[in-house]
Amino acid sequence: MSTNPYSAYDTAVTTADPVTLTTMLFDGAVKAIRKARIHFEAKNRESFLLETNRAYLIIGELLATLDLDQGDLPRQLSGIYTYCMRLLIQATPGDASKLDEVERHIVKIGESWKEATAALKASTPAAPFGEAAA
Repeated sequence: MSTNPYSAYDTAVTTADPVTLTTMLFDGAVKAIRKARIHFEAKNRESFLLETNRAYLIIGELLATLDLDQGDLPRQLSGIYTYCMRLLIQATPGDASKLDEVERHIVKIGESWKEATAALKASTPAAPFGEAAA
């Protein structure tokens, strides 16, 4: 039996917890940026713009997840995400150098996110069988 990849993706998204969804957003943004670079090198303008826009929308979703009332970190991330979105708007089929900077920022933040969530999972004790975790 063959599985429809779109159905599998939809299931992964709709059943994922917020931590996993955020990780998926980081991974998706990096993937879109890398695809945009490939299309830039192939001089495929339409696909370059499509992937640049996809990265822009994903970073916009990351921005929307921030709770700016939670201190300096969310405000700093907001500034970085906004800056990255501005760079993506400035990236053109004639000059894709802005993609490199956006990728560096998103990869660095994404790696930090993954490290922090892994550390949190490692420090959170498992709930006894039959009980919900605290």
